Amino acid sequence: MFKYLLALHIALLPLMTSAQEREHLSVEVNGKNIGYVCKGTGELTILLVAGMGLNVQSTYKNTFRNIDPANYKVCMYDRAGYGMSTYSDPKVRTMSELADELTTLTEKLEWNKVVLVPHSFGGLVARAFTNQKPEVVKGIVFVDAAHESWYQDMKSSMSREGWKTMEWIMDWERNHHSFEDFEEASSHTSIYSIPSDLPITVMSRGIPHVSIRQTKMSYKDVDTYTKSWDRSQEKLRAITRNAEVVTMMYASHLFDESDPWIVIEHIEKMISKIENET
Repeated sequence: MFKYLLALHIALLPLMTSAQEREHLSVEVNGKNIGYVCKGTGELTILLVAGMGLNVQSTYKNTFRNIDPANYKVCMYDRAGYGMSTYSDPKVRTMSELADELTTLTEKLEWNKVVLVPHSFGGLVARAFTNQKPEVVKGIVFVDAAHESWYQDMKSSMSREGWKTMEWIMDWERNHHSFEDFEEASSHTSIYSIPSDLPITVMSRGIPHVSIRQTKMSYKDVDTYTKSWDRSQEKLRAITRNAEVVTMMYASHLFDESDPWIVIEHIEKMISKIENET
């Protein structure tokens, strides 16, 4: 058994190597150095967008490593204060500010034709950016991405103790870690409006994400946590009339660890769809 596990570990080593091996570049955006890394060439840019509290290279390391772009480029960037990007005086920023940052980045780098691939909280950033630059965004592949309805659904559905735990987590993210505010981000509707015919793919986890049980949250509230997320995915699917729905059967929320290939498959399907519609 030990020899088998050792062989498996050795076989997986290439997949576990970080995208940080690839040299990253940076550009000044509103007084901050925003780091990014790309591979491939072409007019179309596939842009990977990380979730809250996560740097993009750890979120998408296996996806980025395994995708083999043909006639397009794949890029990923870190919001200010994460990974490759600097933020000398971090403070809580609104969703509009996060979208502004991405708008300035795409303008400076002349990424004028983009497919967004956001994970988790990044789904809100992607939609707010699309609201600002609808002419630039040609499609979105949501990867178990957040919808603004999730916050209120959890708040109204959880027990008092369960919600206290969620508030503690969100307060910690806002004030001490990511400096991103899920409550503020969930309070908007208009800034998330996107073209009704924009092609989107909504990829939702097939395995429940239950690591929040580590907080000793009750089993009932853990179930509420996962079911309210599932309901939010249904709302995400309804944001355009041009949506494909995919269940990632072998992936939890941290999809990249188990099945990055299904995300790559649907990125390539989105590219084909855009080319055919064009």
